[in-house]
Amino acid sequence: MGGHHKKNLRAEKAKVKLKGAKLPKGLNVTKTDFKVRKIEIREQLKESSYSETGQRHFNLKETLSRLKHHSVKFRTDAQRNVRDSLKSGNADHLIGHLNELFQGIAAGALDMEGSARKESFKTLDVLLEALQPQAVAPFFHVIATYLRCAMTHVLPAIQEDSLLMLDVLLLRVPPAFLAERSASTIIGNFIDMISRARHDNERSNRTLTLNLSQGKQTTVKWRTKVLIRLQQILSTLVTSKTAKPAAARVVHFEEMRPQYYNVLCPVRQDNRNLHAILNESKLTAEGTQLHTYVEQLLPLLQDNWMEVRPQQQQPLLNQDAAASLHVVIGLMSLLWNLIEQHEAEHSTTDLSDWLRKNYAQKFLLNFLDKDGSRFPYQQIPLATKKSSKEKGAVDGGELCVPQNLGIVQLACKFFPTPLERQTQMFAHLIAYMHETLKRLNSLSPEQQLSLVASLRALLFENATSLMKIVEEPLTSLLSASIEAYVSQRFTTREGVATRVLNLLCEIVERSDLYTRFGGEQRFTPFLSYLPQLLLKPTVGESTLRAMATLCRQLNGVFMTALVRSAPEIVSHLHKLQITGDIEGQEKFENHKRVLNLFYYARELDKEGKLERSVKQLEEQVESKGIADYLKAVLGYDL
Repeated sequence: MGGHHKKNLRAEKAKVKLKGAKLPKGLNVTKTDFKVRKIEIREQLKESSYSETGQRHFNLKETLSRLKHHSVKFRTDAQRNVRDSLKSGNADHLIGHLNELFQGIAAGALDMEGSARKESFKTLDVLLEALQPQAVAPFFHVIATYLRCAMTHVLPAIQEDSLLMLDVLLLRVPPAFLAERSASTIIGNFIDMISRARHDNERSNRTLTLNLSQGKQTTVKWRTKVLIRLQQILSTLVTSKTAKPAAARVVHFEEMRPQYYNVLCPVRQDNRNLHAILNESKLTAEGTQLHTYVEQLLPLLQDNWMEVRPQQQQPLLNQDAAASLHVVIGLMSLLWNLIEQHEAEHSTTDLSDWLRKNYAQKFLLNFLDKDGSRFPYQQIPLATKKSSKEKGAVDGGELCVPQNLGIVQLACKFFPTPLERQTQMFAHLIAYMHETLKRLNSLSPEQQLSLVASLRALLFENATSLMKIVEEPLTSLLSASIEAYVSQRFTTREGVATRVLNLLCEIVERSDLYTRFGGEQRFTPFLSYLPQLLLKPTVGESTLRAMATLCRQLNGVFMTALVRSAPEIVSHLHKLQITGDIEGQEKFENHKRVLNLFYYARELDKEGKLERSVKQLEEQVESKGIADYLKAVLGYDL
């Protein structure tokens, strides 16, 4: 050991020492006259770039590769890169790679990391927003497959986050497209998320699951979250099947042209299948599917409500119970809408008859009690104000207005021909409608729309049968509705006031209802106000049709009010627009329809207002056509 050390020391001392030596002048200068050439890989330079923060933007091949990478960070960076590229308007170069792109992004719904799943949903949202529905259509099955896998996943966290993915689809995919492609399968998965098949002798074929082993939220809240999305899916089905009714054909007489009129009424197309024609109870494939939805969902919805329904001693609802009632009533209403659409399309009543036979009494007992004593529902006042996150909760507010109005509509659907023993129940419902009309100004436009729908069910659709058991309360409700409309307490937002007007006009057109409700005496405020609508910028087609009906009925109240406002109406006529008129109809043809009203009302013109109006119009060049036609109408005699 010691010998080696000494040898090393001697070797070190033997080395030449250069310390302190100076280089000759000119040799310690760095040369700068050499030439260099930059090495470039053009493909990388073209496809890769950097953001303002210094983050690298990957090219398309790298992005698609990183979407499948095992590292969460790599996958997240790839998702961010796709979003940045789409937001910068570079969606066109992705068209040829949409299959791989959707595969990589949608697969994030099954990621074990919650942050990666949420990044995936953000990217899917941006991608669907940037693309046209036609571009998404060939690859929608990829998204739907991953959604169904997430909804049926064994991990509760992935199941819960699958609702966020569905929210993206509901927001970005057209309702008809979503309903056509995978609504039926998704509805089945929804049912599996809150229930399981029953294997005993009970009549119901499914039972609610207790929980999903989730510590952060109760079973009731979880079911409510699932049912809200189910409600949105059913809404897409209802929306996709809602067709705009075709306008009626109107033929106007012209003296110098040959006229062709239908002598016979056109034959209505019979959409029934052979089983319906032969009075055999055989549902179509669509009807069978709808029957399955109702058979599985209605018992679950009622069981869900029964779990949270308060005892008779404590009628007020807590927040969870109010939210649960809101979504349950909404789903039941949507199921009824789907059934009515199906039956109108196929000219049958099998499903609605079956639904009333099996579930009407259960609905009555669970939501109203036999005499309606549980109605209306209210929520326990909250001690503290809701936070900003909780303001969007679907609990319906302290008075539970949406829930109560929905129950009124459902009661009318389940009991279209009520019996004498149900008098007290419907009296409760009508009394609640009275109270709601009194606080009309405090209702939101959405709540007023629901109120109008309930009024339609009571005053128009079921009025004939209800007049037999609750005539006086129903007539009083009509008077309150007319007073609220004439005093302009209904909001004009969302078309609420227009719907009330259409309802009242339809009642007027039904001579049996008009007479049963009291005729001119009951409708005097409305009939006197009706001509004032012709002084507004627009008037609806249905309103004009109701006015023509009143004139043909020689309604004295309406025609007197019409003559009283005649000068203002005639002078304003060239500015009037008729909404919902027949496509391609000339404006002057619509003006003629207004002027024709004065043919019936001219006998009540004792002061000569119409004649003076004609003379004033003749002095105006732009109104000469209106003046000539009105003059002809007033002078025409059979």
